[in-house]
Amino acid sequence: MTTAALTTVPAPRIRGVGLLTGWGEGAAALPAAVPGTPAALLTVPTPALSGERFRRATRACLLAVAAVRAAARDAGLADAALGGSRTGLLYVTATGYAAANRAFLEDEGSTTLHFPYTAPSAVPGEVTIEFGIRGPYVNLTGGGPAALYGLWYAARWLAEGLADRVLVLAVEAVHEVWDLFGPARRLHRRPVVEGAACLLLEPGDGPELVWASRTTWRRGAAAAAAAVLDAVLEDRAPALVAVGGGTGRLDRAERAALARRGSTAPVARVPGEAMACGPLIGLARARARGAAGPVLLTAAWRNDYGAMLWPLGT
Repeated sequence: MTTAALTTVPAPRIRGVGLLTGWGEGAAALPAAVPGTPAALLTVPTPALSGERFRRATRACLLAVAAVRAAARDAGLADAALGGSRTGLLYVTATGYAAANRAFLEDEGSTTLHFPYTAPSAVPGEVTIEFGIRGPYVNLTGGGPAALYGLWYAARWLAEGLADRVLVLAVEAVHEVWDLFGPARRLHRRPVVEGAACLLLEPGDGPELVWASRTTWRRGAAAAAAAVLDAVLEDRAPALVAVGGGTGRLDRAERAALARRGSTAPVARVPGEAMACGPLIGLARARARGAAGPVLLTAAWRNDYGAMLWPLGT
């Protein structure tokens, strides 16, 4: 069992958000209630990007470029403003290998360029080429807890002056390999959500964010969640809770941890199993709602559980 808790990084400022899901573009398109349709897939339309170079790009690459463009547009920046060595990129995905591996093995007549086993590098590679990004770069593979790790990484880069802005990007393209989810569909109580999410972050001078994570065996998941939340919350009560979704035991552990602190914060559950996009969707929704105060983000994936307290709008 391993635990990580870091509490000394100033929270970045969210300058722009790019969000594409099957419900539409932006946080305003997300449903207010969590759909109760298990074992279903909510697909996101493939962006139609002009240019000869994109003719051979994978669907995940197209989603990534479109999400970054949307974040720049939301920030009021031209695409060219992202170029140079002072922009960092953190890419997170739980499904990045699967579609490219299958296409490489089975789709011999395709004109798309597939990169098996290195597919997660192809997506940020396409982004860096398109926007001229030459700053620090890290790839993270995993679900929501990995995305929380990516947010902490971004905060460190900005606090240490390694970059003037950082893109935290997550893409989950599932349609091409949905049949492979068959044996595990019964584990998903809500629909699996395809999507691409990008946060454009800049240095912040406000309160610090708090992050903790733990890897444990599934039978100890509830205890691990309770320990992580105790480390993150201490005596603090969040203004909004963006729950990433887990098992019933995790849900109960989260509710108990909040109840011990007398929290009456509204809970905005991520609508569906969004994997690595989940925490970014949670922050995007909190920002769109104008939340002021600490936002609690939680995420579970396999044997990992993570939580982050982000002081949004303070």
